Amino acid sequence: MNIVYTPYEKIDKVKWDDCIAQSLNGMIYAESIYLDTMATNWDAIILGDYQAVMPLTWRKKLGISYLYQPAFSQQGGIFSNRPISIEEVSAFVQMAMQQFSFAEISLNYLNTGLIELNNVTIRNRNNFILPLGRGYEKIQNEYSPYIKRKIKNVAASELTYSQSTNYSEAIDLYEKLYQHRIKGISTADYTQFKKLCLFYSENGRILIRQVHSADNNELLAQILFLKDNNRLYNIIPCITEKGKVLLANYFLYNELIKEYAADNIIIDFEGSDIPGVAYFYEKFTKENQQYTTIKFNTLPWIIKLFKK
Repeated sequence: MNIVYTPYEKIDKVKWDDCIAQSLNGMIYAESIYLDTMATNWDAIILGDYQAVMPLTWRKKLGISYLYQPAFSQQGGIFSNRPISIEEVSAFVQMAMQQFSFAEISLNYLNTGLIELNNVTIRNRNNFILPLGRGYEKIQNEYSPYIKRKIKNVAASELTYSQSTNYSEAIDLYEKLYQHRIKGISTADYTQFKKLCLFYSENGRILIRQVHSADNNELLAQILFLKDNNRLYNIIPCITEKGKVLLANYFLYNELIKEYAADNIIIDFEGSDIPGVAYFYEKFTKENQQYTTIKFNTLPWIIKLFKK
């Protein structure tokens, strides 16, 4: 198998993005603009003439380069226009281990069955998705009874559903509501994500939906999706305390599903392993498209402490 470690400056971005667009598992996180904006640095492992690619997002600390998962980037790993075998997944990971002594990164939902490797810890993560394109009635019939009750209850509140184009305000609200709860996202990450959203906004690839109170004076819930040809990515979901009381998030996702029910696209809920969040998403869909995270640490013992 002809796989090659390729430093950033030698990556052909046109071939790279074409590979991601044609991949069976192509995802927005692997587009070159996403990587350029959100990763501190990135190189790649490439099979042949871009038949399969794996981005390697890295940073340096104490003079040591290590792999990490950038903010707002759920999945990475190997992308290809054909199924990748267990042996090939393992070969890509082993080559990454030859270049880096430490990693905490995500693979993706089609990089399954990784052969057990020395010094590699593997963990499966939840990611609930909802394929649309079947019409609202069919999709709604598959909701759990719990969700159906919540949606029925919220009808009395006369909430309003609307669009927005202000991605900066959406990101600011998310940071205000959740910064103290979400570890690993810095102020610089939010700034970079706004730059990324500027690009996607200019290319018609951002979707923002809001729920306001009945008098339209108070914002209760909001979601910012990024989109490609296959998915709506639930990147920035927000709900206020009053929104929780009024069940605004149930209303918001149901209205979004209603809006796009006829489109052949997937709502990617982006998680979650947090029990309460997982409980919410799995009531809308039964499809849990799990992916894998891996961790390895082959640093000399004296410096392993820096990343314990």
